[in-house]
Amino acid sequence: MKNPLDFFADLFQQPRWIPIWVSTLMVVNLVSVTFWVEPVAKAILAIFIISALGMMALYAQFGFTKILGLGHSLWVPLLIVVLLAIPNASGLFQGYLILWSGLTTVSLAFDIIDVWTYFTS
Repeated sequence: MKNPLDFFADLFQQPRWIPIWVSTLMVVNLVSVTFWVEPVAKAILAIFIISALGMMALYAQFGFTKILGLGHSLWVPLLIVVLLAIPNASGLFQGYLILWSGLTTVSLAFDIIDVWTYFTS
């Protein structure tokens, strides 16, 4: 079993765009704190933390492999919730939800490809 804290060392051994992408996702998820009065922002932060813990558990078991995409499974229902919340949001919060949704959709596309590759290779 690997030390979950080694995840970040392994992350920075990947091609440069991967740690930049992961860092961007982390920052965008953490920005949810800015909109703390909004229940959807609280959900984003909670799912981010739960997903991070899940990814650390997957990393400890499997290492830095494509199965790590399973750690974002809870983002699928959260994405639906966020998409439904966008029309009722306004201002900066609405812009944040649109940005979060776009980045999360791209991330989930990567995850689906990675997990599929992991199980079919």
